[in-house]
Parts: sequence; structure tokens; C-alpha cells
Amino acid sequence: MRWIIPIFACYFALQAAEKRAEPTPPPFDADLFRKDEQVFSGHVEFLYWTIEEPDLDYTLKMNTPAPGTGSANYAQGHFQTASYNFDPGMRLALSFYRAERYWEVKWQYLRGTFRGSDHVAAPDGSGEFLTGTWPQIIGGNLVEAKSHLHFNYNIFDMLIARVFNPNPHLRIRMIGGPTTAWMSQQWIVRYLNNSHKNSRINNRWTYAAGGLKFGTTIDWYWGEDVYIAAAGSAGLLMGSYHNQAKQTTDAQPAGGSGYNLAIPLRNAKLENIRPSFTAQMSLGPCWEKNYKNARTELFAGYEITVWTNLQELYHSTSGTPSETKETWINAGMLALHGVTLRLSADF
Repeated sequence: MRWIIPIFACYFALQAAEKRAEPTPPPFDADLFRKDEQVFSGHVEFLYWTIEEPDLDYTLKMNTPAPGTGSANYAQGHFQTASYNFDPGMRLALSFYRAERYWEVKWQYLRGTFRGSDHVAAPDGSGEFLTGTWPQIIGGNLVEAKSHLHFNYNIFDMLIARVFNPNPHLRIRMIGGPTTAWMSQQWIVRYLNNSHKNSRINNRWTYAAGGLKFGTTIDWYWGEDVYIAAAGSAGLLMGSYHNQAKQTTDAQPAGGSGYNLAIPLRNAKLENIRPSFTAQMSLGPCWEKNYKNARTELFAGYEITVWTNLQELYHSTSGTPSETKETWINAGMLALHGVTLRLSADF
């Protein structure tokens, strides 16, 4: 009997030692970002964006009669402005993460084509008119005005990031690198009068440039594989800018005769090298999930990008061929914004 107590004491001591020797499993959030795994990642983004621009007015539609028919009047009525639709776009990217050094390189290309069409008819009220904010040229009364916008947008970046994990729930990237841009805009305005004559104004500019971009991205874990993802960057580019304002008509201009209708009434061009500042921000929820040998991310958010020193419209005074033509320039900021959906996966 005296041997039983030592035997049980040894047994329970061994059991306690075994329990103490078992390794404690790491918490579920110990490595949410797989920071020690060296991987390639593919990224596919669907964009549903539109463009905002100032100074795209093309007609005035009167809503009250003019104070007099034989005297000069200033602008009256509601401005009718050209606008873009929401259109789809795509951003494709490939990245490589160097785990032991905590840096990442990313190549990405964004492509978007945006369009917008607007139309306005003359008012029905007596003494009310539809008037152009560009020279109508054709005389008579306008019965209709149309506007059509087309924008090509191409951005290519090669960004290098330093990756920081200040705590298990937060990943911060400090990014920077070269960027290139090629974009073009065409805006066509048509005026039609009550004699079925029309005038067409064609404004077009293009910009091809390269520069540097810097910024940051943040992934913040909130629980149940849900994160908040944000990004912001700013860049400065330098490149070639071309702008042309051209106007044609199929009728002799009002008050004139002997015009050669095969030659544009307006045909002014500008070419120079100029800088442009750009800034981008995005924010939204992100579902991120770790698997045994992979990690996926699904982001849905809103993104806005602005550009300066690009959107310009050239108006001028008129006169005989040898007379002065003063230039009036309308300029403003270009903004692209809309919904962004992104799917990323390691491989």
C-alpha cells in the first residue's frame, strides 16, 4: 500500500510536466498579413468613374423674355453645361513582396475611356431664345445645341514600397516611384439654326508626361476578416501639352460674305512643355483572408484623382485677318472619381 502513493504522485507529476511542455498555439491574429512570406501578387480592379470639369458651358436657355429686342443684353437664362457619364475602366497590377527585407515593388496600368453627350432645344416662350456661349456665326435663331465629350486616360506606375507592421492589426506601406501619363480630351459643340445651318466647334487637348509619385497605403484590421483600406498619393509630372480650338460652318457668317467655307473660321493651336500636379485618395472596406498557402483581398471603395494645369479652353475676339485677336482662357481643375472594386491574390 505504501507504494501506491509514490506511484500516483509520479504519474500526476509526469502529466503536469507534459502539459507544461506543450507549445502554446499562436493567437489567430499573430500574422494577419503573412509578413514573413515572400510572394508575387496579382491585382485586378474594376472602375466605375466619371469626370468633373469646370467651364464646359455651351449655351444659355432663357427662362424669361429679354428686356428689349433691339438693345444689347448680357447673359440671361440657365447655363447648359457638358457633362460626362459614369463609364467603366480597368486597373491591372503585379507586385512582388520581399519578406525578409520588408519591401515591395508594384507595376500597375490604368485605362479608362469616358464619354458624355448633352442636348438642349430652344425654349417655347415668346421672346425667349437659345443662345450660344461660343460664337454662333450662322445667324438666325438657334433651335438646337449639342455637346459631345470623349476622354482617354492612361496611367502607368512602377512603385516601390517600404512595408511596416507597427502592430499585428495594422500594415502601412510608404510608396514612391516613377509614373507616366497619356490622356486626351475632345469636346465638340454643334449649333443648329432655324434655317438648318450649323456651326461646329472642336476643342481638343492631349498630354503625355512622366514624373514621380509618392504616398502611402493603410490596411487596418477590424475583426472577422474585415479591414479598412485607405490610400493616398501625390505626384508631379512634366510633359508635352497640345491644345487646339477649331470652328467650321456650312453657312456664310452673319453680316459677312465671301468666306471660303472650306477653311475653318477658328483654328488656333498651342504647344508647350508644362508641369502638372496630381493627387489621389481612396477609402473603403476590404475583406482579407489568409489560407494555408495563399492570401486574398477584396476591396470596395471610392476613389478620387485630381489634375491641375491641363483643362484649358481658348476663346478669342474676332476681326479682319490683320486685326488683333485677343485670347480669353478658361482653365480649371480636372477630377476623376467613382467606385473601385479590387481583387488581389498571392501566388
